[in-house]
This record gives sequence, structure tokens and C-alpha cells, in this order.
Amino acid sequence: MLRTTNVSNLRSDLSSLLKDLDEGPILVLSHSRPTAVLVEPEMFDALVEKIELLEDIVDGRRVIAEYRADPDLAVDAEEVFERLGQ
Repeated sequence: MLRTTNVSNLRSDLSSLLKDLDEGPILVLSHSRPTAVLVEPEMFDALVEKIELLEDIVDGRRVIAEYRADPDLAVDAEEVFERLGQ
């Protein structure tokens, strides 16, 4: 369950809230609206890695779909190296 706190409690009890992040993320509310989420750095890094992986998968699927629609888009690697002069 996502825990919540408000900005006033965040200001007054930041140290305690940070110590409790191992129990899960904390949603910070301002005027009853979500404004931020506190998470452990490891969780943040893991989320960023997952997002990057998902973006790579989406890009790969898009490229495959483009290739299937027009296989002539693909160029042999040797041809690419020739064009680059290598």
C-alpha cells in the first residue's frame, strides 16, 4: 500500500520519513493533490532501468514492423561499412 504524507509533515518529519523508505514509497500531497513520490535510490534506479528497457523494446518492435512493411529498408552490414569507407 502506498503511504502518503503532506508537505507540512514532510518538512517537519523528513528524517523519519526518509528512514522509513525501506517500507515502500511515500506519496507527498500538497493541497490534497499528489506532488512528489519519495523512493529509495535503488528503487528509482531500478525503475529508470526498466523504463529504458521498455523503450528499447518498443523501438525494436517499431523497427521490426518497419522492416516487415518494407524489407528493402534493411542494408547489409558490409554495404554500410563500404559507405563509411571502412
